[in-house]
Amino acid sequence: MAVRGVRFAMRNGPTLVAILVTHDAVDDVEKATAGDGGLLARFSKHRDRFELAASAKHQRGKFEEDGLVIVDVADVKGAGH
Repeated sequence: MAVRGVRFAMRNGPTLVAILVTHDAVDDVEKATAGDGGLLARFSKHRDRFELAASAKHQRGKFEEDGLVIVDVADVKGAGH
């Protein structure tokens, strides 16, 4: 199953960890509006929040078999603001 979202990588020591932030998670943090620059612009504006959620999820050992950390709406809500 392909999950659509924004992919980026974070370091865990010397290792790069692949992160995928779902489109729904980005939309939950900031709804799309006319002239907002699109999904990537909204992701970039709130990247720190997505990184915190991804880091917390990775530290809890919640990642896919291939090491991918998928950040969804529940993860962002749990990371606070």
